[in-house]
Parts: sequence; structure tokens; C-alpha cells
Amino acid sequence: MISGDALTGRDNELTAMRRALGGAGNYAGVVIAGAAGVGKTRLARELLLQACSTGARTNWIVGTASARPIPLGAFSATLGDSISEPAPSVRRVINSLVAQQRQGRIVIGVDDAHLLDGFSAHVVHQLAQTREARLVVTVRAGADAPDAIKALWKDGLLARLDLEPLSAESTRAMVEAVLGAPADARSAQRFWKLTGGNALFLRQLIKDQVAACNLRKVAGVWIWDGGVAVSQSMSDLVGNQLDRLPPELALVVDSLSQCEPLEVDVLIDLVGRKQLEVAEQMHLIAVERVGESVWVRLAHPLFGELRRGSAGEMYLSKVRGRLATRLAQRADPDPQTTVQRALLTVESDLPPDVDLYLDAARHAMTLLDLDLAERFAAAAHAAGSLEATRIRAVNRFLAGSGAEAEEFLKVLGQSEDGERHRWVTLRAANLIWMLGDPGPAADTLAELASARESDAERAARFAVEACVDAVFARCAEAQQKARAALESGQLSDLNAMMASVAMTMACGALGHAEEITPVARRALERAGNSFETSHMRFWFGGVYGRACRLTGRIDEFVSAAEYLSALAKDMPSLAYANLVFLTGQAELMRGDLRTAEKMLHEALAGVEKHGITTGLRPACTFALAETHAKLGQAEAAAQWLAEARRAVRPDFLFMHTGLALATGWTLVAGGSLAEGIDTVLAEAKMAAERGQPTHELACLQAATLWGATGGMTEITSRTRELADQLSFPLADAVALHAESLQRRDGEGLLAASRAYQAVGDRTSAADAAAQAAVTFTGAQLRSRGLFAAAIAQQLAKECGGLCSPAMHTPVTPTPLTGRQREVAELVAAGLTNKQIADRLFSSVRTVEGHIYRACQRVGACSREELAEILRRRGFGAHT
Repeated sequence: MISGDALTGRDNELTAMRRALGGAGNYAGVVIAGAAGVGKTRLARELLLQACSTGARTNWIVGTASARPIPLGAFSATLGDSISEPAPSVRRVINSLVAQQRQGRIVIGVDDAHLLDGFSAHVVHQLAQTREARLVVTVRAGADAPDAIKALWKDGLLARLDLEPLSAESTRAMVEAVLGAPADARSAQRFWKLTGGNALFLRQLIKDQVAACNLRKVAGVWIWDGGVAVSQSMSDLVGNQLDRLPPELALVVDSLSQCEPLEVDVLIDLVGRKQLEVAEQMHLIAVERVGESVWVRLAHPLFGELRRGSAGEMYLSKVRGRLATRLAQRADPDPQTTVQRALLTVESDLPPDVDLYLDAARHAMTLLDLDLAERFAAAAHAAGSLEATRIRAVNRFLAGSGAEAEEFLKVLGQSEDGERHRWVTLRAANLIWMLGDPGPAADTLAELASARESDAERAARFAVEACVDAVFARCAEAQQKARAALESGQLSDLNAMMASVAMTMACGALGHAEEITPVARRALERAGNSFETSHMRFWFGGVYGRACRLTGRIDEFVSAAEYLSALAKDMPSLAYANLVFLTGQAELMRGDLRTAEKMLHEALAGVEKHGITTGLRPACTFALAETHAKLGQAEAAAQWLAEARRAVRPDFLFMHTGLALATGWTLVAGGSLAEGIDTVLAEAKMAAERGQPTHELACLQAATLWGATGGMTEITSRTRELADQLSFPLADAVALHAESLQRRDGEGLLAASRAYQAVGDRTSAADAAAQAAVTFTGAQLRSRGLFAAAIAQQLAKECGGLCSPAMHTPVTPTPLTGRQREVAELVAAGLTNKQIADRLFSSVRTVEGHIYRACQRVGACSREELAEILRRRGFGAHT
């Protein structure tokens, strides 16, 4: 399981070192300087291996503290008996090292040169001066090296490369290389923070987490969401003898391990100034001034983890209690401080503090940490707080834990304290969104409507009823009720967010694009108003993204996703899963398929880890099926389509178009072009019957992108009607695309490509340009065909390797017809003539005729050659 290489993320450094070793800049080699564990030795050995592979002879010398008192101690293994001479000359030593120089170039590696004795250092310096060998020398940054070694770079004999710790990006690359599979960005960031980018620490820390099962592979992605396991090997690497500190110094480290950073005066009260001064001198802590305050933190993040792993729980419980008591003496309204104090208290030997736990639960929800909020609320509940039950009901609802929320909401819905209506409406919302049961939710709301309601209660009911209507694709009713609820001015923040969700879903389906942006702006602002709505920004973001895609407002949603990402500093795991879905959705919409694939897999891993049963699961699987299909990965697309079908409930009509489009993309990726087109055209009719014009438009666009031949007159007519009805640029682009494809108008197809680019849809733009290339070439306009093909290829490359039906079609003077292309794709996918005939409801003889004519057009002499030619050009299923 643990594999990979410490060279990961060091490509630039290796290139610079190879150039210096090859004589660039008139250097005789390179000095690699850096901190312990940063990867100097591994890089130096790699350079020698590469030199050896080109025919050079190599030698490896290691400086050690034990050999330093011995003249030429580092060379003892290399020189053998000659080192025992009373006074070997430098020339004799060099001759021993390079005696066979005439047989080829020699490269000598000198590891830890700062530990060389004076004589050995002089030999290395002379080798550099005489250039009788190329040198790769490593030194520890800041170490007291012999003057002869310092002169290597000071005198310009060797190029010096200061090897910095791995960047966050390179750390993630190394984590994934070591684990052999993707890791989510949040886990990679955690590794980077704890190790400071030290390659040696990083590799050991990964090994420790895997051994402790803290690092787990979920849905193909490694996630580290548990504690930190530290082995004795890690303790030995980090050093500082943390396990042998005297009690007074251990208390300094242990206090910071529980709460970091701390102001100096707080820590002095707990451990004393003298102990702080000693800890600073021992490089256990770092003290820094920020404005008027002086703060203390551990000198290395792993110090705290190492101490936590060895200190007793009862002792640490007492330390937390003292910290919590001291922090309580200072009035600090900061939410983070309140949460930190509550966490210290709940894990200490102090008695429960119900008011603190409730405040901390609300703050934790605002800070998007629903799991921590549940912990605080549960602690308050155990101490007998009724308010804790209310907080837990909302918290479990927001977390997507529908069954748990239902238990709390049942109890609260029977209360007679004047808030029954509130809890019954929230229970209905839980039935709709978290338990996927909108029918009983509608019955519950109808029961409320039959009783007497205040104006505020009616508005709250309308907000949730609008959600029921949106789920059942009653878009006009949903919009009407949501608008009435929002305009009442009497909604709580939670119900206002609910109404905003329904309003956005309805506007997106109806094509009322002008209403989407103001609703979104107010909803995202409202999300920060209370602990009940903070997490709903992601829920709202999902439906907002869908509405933007349906109405061609891709850039708007990309900006919103970037805005939400900027708020996500050290985001908890559940919130991160939601956020990474939004960013993945945005990347898919604008055509960055490789980035979308990575993010969407991370999102699904979070869904699996947290057992989320909300709409996030089907949304992830829809998007993954489409992404893999657009990349030509038919098997992966089929896998995620199967997951999508399991996740979508039959009565969730608003999801049916997304499922149909994912199905269509998967079919065409597998070579079933006609079946894919039929699927989306059938859904287009259903969407029209449900009164979802943008859903219908999306299906007609897909059929056009895939080069539908039958029924193009109807498609063209209907897309123009929709463009006139909807009046936004995306609809105009689809109508132009369909009309141009039907007329075989290459210039019109290029104009459609530009129109798609203008709304931010690069994949559709690439397909329209590819269709233009084929049209131009078929009309003997070769130069225009090559121009359009170049545009298509560039756009496809920018998308990460788009592999759609339009990109499959070879640009030749005799392009394949639609049916020939379909048969050819099935040939490339490995189907027999009989299987193809069954799939297309045709005869085997007809299929053979199509294959024969397709072979003529692409220059193939056999069925096998046709499949090979088309695979090379991007046809067929890819894994």
C-alpha cells in the first residue's frame, strides 16, 4: 500500500540540478542544501542513478559524526588499505577515486558534507577545482560546515540549490503517489500543515495513519478525518526528546497541544515565565508578536501530536480544565474562542456548563462544523436541556441525517408551547429533502392548512409547500408560493432559505433567468445570518448551479462557487464535501473535465463517508457519469449511471431530466448513439408536458450536439420556439446550432460555437466547431474545414481531452454518415455484427453494408482495421 517516491513534486529542482551537473554555468556539479528530512539525499542519489544510466561511473561518500574525528574517515570504505598509510597525499586520494577516469565520466556523491573532517573536505574541494569528477554534494542548511565545503558554492565551483520544503501542491502529489490513489484536498492540506512539507516526516506520517486506520479509502479517494497516530519512528525523526521532558516543560508543550496559539500572559499564569523561556531556548515553542499581543505556539505542529500520544488522559483532562478556567476569566465574544473553551470543558474534569455548550453548538453550526455542534448539543441534552433538543433537531436536518432529525421533530411537533407549527413545517421539509418522501410531507402541510394560522405561519407553510411543488415539477405553483412567502417579510431565516431553494428551482426550470440572480444574492447573504442557515448555503448553491446551467449563466455560477470557496478556510469534512461538489459542478459546466472529475470524486467520497442521503448523492453521480462520458470513459460512466439510477426516487420528477441526460451521455460514450439520442428526445417531450422549457431545451441541445439526423425538422422548429419564448443567449445558441446543423451551414455552426463560448460552455463550443469542420470538408471547403477543426481540437484540449461523438468524426473529404458513424462506433466498442444488428433493430446484412462503406471512406481493408483506425481517432469505449 505504501509506495510512491520522494522525488514527487521535485521536477523543477531535478531539472536545475541536471543542468548544473552537465556543466551549465561552468559548474563542476551541484550542492543541495536544506533542512533535515527535506529530501536532499534522495535527490542526490537520483542524480547519480541517472548519471550511471548514461555510462558514467559513480561513487557515494557519506559524512558522519562518528567518522569526523578520523582523517579521511568518510573515504575509508572507498579507499580501503591506502587510507592506512601514515600520511596519504591529497593527490593520491584523488587518484584512487578517479584512477579509471579514461574509461568514462565519473560522478561522486558526497552526502552530509557538513560532517566531513577537514582532510576529507579538502579532497572534495580539490576534486571540484581540478574538475576530474562531477560532484553532487548535500549539506544541512544552517550547519557549521568546514571552510573547504563552504567554498564550493562561495567560490562558484558548484551551483548551490537550496531545497525548500514541499509546497502544498507537491505535498498532495507525494501523498497520492505514496498511497497510489487520489486523496481529498482537505486531507492533503492536513499532511502539509503537520509536516511543514518535510518529505521524510510526510512519508512516516502517512505510514502511521494507514497503520492506525485513520486514513481510509472511500469511493476510490483517501480521506483522513480521524485523529493523528504517531509512532516511535516518528518520534525519533522529530527529535527534541519530547518523551523525556521534565514535568514543568512537558506542561508547556501539553498546554499548547490542547489549545494553540495562546497569549503569553495566559500561558505564564499556567506554567510560569521561567519555563516559557527555557522552552523557547530549547526550540520547543515559537513566540511571535502580532500587533499589541504576544502569542505562543509550538515550534513544530507534530510536537503536540507526539505529546498527546504519550500523555495520560486523566492528566490531559486536568490540563484542559485549567485552560478552560483561565480562558473563562477573559470576556471574548469571538465564536472560535467560545467553541474552543467549550471543547476544552467537555473533555475536562470540570462539571458540565450547559449555557456554554448551547452557545458553542450554535457557533459551531455557524462555523459549519455540524458534527462538533452535535457533540456540544448532546452534552447539554445529557445535562437536561430542552433547548438542546431543538438545536439537535435543526442540526441533524442540516446534516442530512433525516432519520435522527425525524425522531427529534416528532417530539417537538407535539409540543403545546406555541411553536408546534414551526416544528411541523420543519418536519415536512425533512420528509421532502432528507427522507425523500414528499407525499407524506404534502399531507402534513395540508393538515396544517386546515387549521387556523397566523400570517407568519401561513408564509412558512407556503415556503415548504413550494418545495413540494418543485419536487413534483409543478414549477409555476412553486414559483407563486415561494414568491408569496418571500414577499411576506415574515419568514424566519431558515424558511426564507427554503423558499429561496424552491424559487430558484422553479425559475431555472421555467427559464425566468432575470429572477435567479437577485434571489441568489439575498439567499447567500441570508445564509450568514444565523446558525440555522449557515450550512444551507451549500444546499442552495446546488440548485442555484443547476438553474444557472439551464439558463446559460455559467460564469455567474463559477463566480459564486469561487466566492463560497474563499469562505472555506479549514472547512469541516461534511461542509467540504458540499463545497467540493459545487466547485466540481462549476468546472464541469465550463468544461474543465479533468478538474471536475477529481473534485466530483472527492465530493462523492464525502457523501459516502457521512452517509448522506440527500440530493447531493444523485447530483454527484449524474455529474460523474457525464464527466466520464465526455472523457470517453464509457465503463466508468456506466458505473456512475447505475449509482444515479439507484439514488433517484421515481416521484422526484425534478431530477428526471438530469438522469436522462446522464443516461444519454453514457450511451453515446459506449457507442449507442441512436439510443442516446432517443433517450434525451423522449425526456424532452416529458419536460414539455411538465412545463419545464429549459429542461426540454437541454435535451434538444444534447441531441443536436450528438448529430441527430432523424427528426431534425422538429428539433429545429422547437428550439427556435423555445429561443423566442425564453429570450436568453443560451437558447439562441441552441436554436442557431440546430438550424445550422440541419442546413449543413458550416459558418452557422462556427457562429454557434462562438455563442456557446460566450456563455462559458466550452464543450458544446468544441462540438459545434467539430461539426462545422465536417460540414465544410464535405462541401469541399477544405481550408475552412481545417480552420474549424483547429478550433475544435484546441477547445477539446482545453477541456482536458473531450471525447464526444462530434469529436470522433474524422475530418476527411468523405466523412461518415450518421448511421455509418454509429455502426463504426459499435465496431470499435467490440460488438459483433449480430449484436450491432440487434442493437439497431436492423439486419446483419445491412450492418455489413454500413461497415463496408465505412471502411472505404476511412481507408480500412477489414473490420479489424476499421476498429483500429477509429480507436486511434477517438471512437468507441475507453476505460
